[in-house]
Amino acid sequence: MVALLTGLALALVGYAWQVETRWLRITRLTVRIPGLPTEFAGYRIVHLSDLHLGVRMNEARLPWVIAAANRERPDLIVITGDFVTGGRDSLRTGSELLGGLCAPDGVWGVLGNHDYMVGAGRVAAMLDRAGIGLLVNAAHTLPRGSAALSLAGIDDMIHGAPSLQMALRDVPPGRATILLSHAPDFAPRAAADPRVVLQLSGHSHGGQVRLPGLRPPVLPRGGKAYPQGLYTIGGLQLFVTVGTGTGWLALRFGCRPEIAVLTLQPAL
Repeated sequence: MVALLTGLALALVGYAWQVETRWLRITRLTVRIPGLPTEFAGYRIVHLSDLHLGVRMNEARLPWVIAAANRERPDLIVITGDFVTGGRDSLRTGSELLGGLCAPDGVWGVLGNHDYMVGAGRVAAMLDRAGIGLLVNAAHTLPRGSAALSLAGIDDMIHGAPSLQMALRDVPPGRATILLSHAPDFAPRAAADPRVVLQLSGHSHGGQVRLPGLRPPVLPRGGKAYPQGLYTIGGLQLFVTVGTGTGWLALRFGCRPEIAVLTLQPAL
């Protein structure tokens, strides 16, 4: 019996390490936005997060992630932080590979807590070399004819100095805004501003290990309230992706790596 249980445990670990971490899932969903300009009906966003370059397994699989993201032919690609976990080699790899992401409205991102641990300035320089726009308490306008959305991003909730007021300072009243925040638990603060209609986040990894029907046993600070999926908080919709990579514990069970493809539509 002991040998059987030991064999079963080793098989489960092997599956979580070598199978599920490679089993990329494309999550497609339609998000209905009140007041969305009709010019943006059908607007497609690819949402990536938690690449964690520096973990060898994540770096080896990043080309698959980039190819899959580009195949979706999105209007916009966003990456909600934790680009890196390791050091200089991962920064060089990241600038070379991430430059392959392509969308008409560009590739934009925000910093996560691991990016600060590696060095926010170093990560920002990597993103600049890759042609990725970085939003740190700032906003960018997405035009469509005479209409526009705003894409805003806040600094990391744990190691940075997030300021929604600064991020939205140039956003006109009444303009629908998509907010990028690495940590999903910022959402109640974002919901206080009616301009923010959608928040996109990562950070939680969905817990990485999930048993059917149970809440993830381990979740990080800043990612405990909203671990995975689509939530409604007042007039705000929050989507939390489980991300594509892992931290140094390179295991996933019941929580496959994910690329999210969100299609925006006006509310019915």
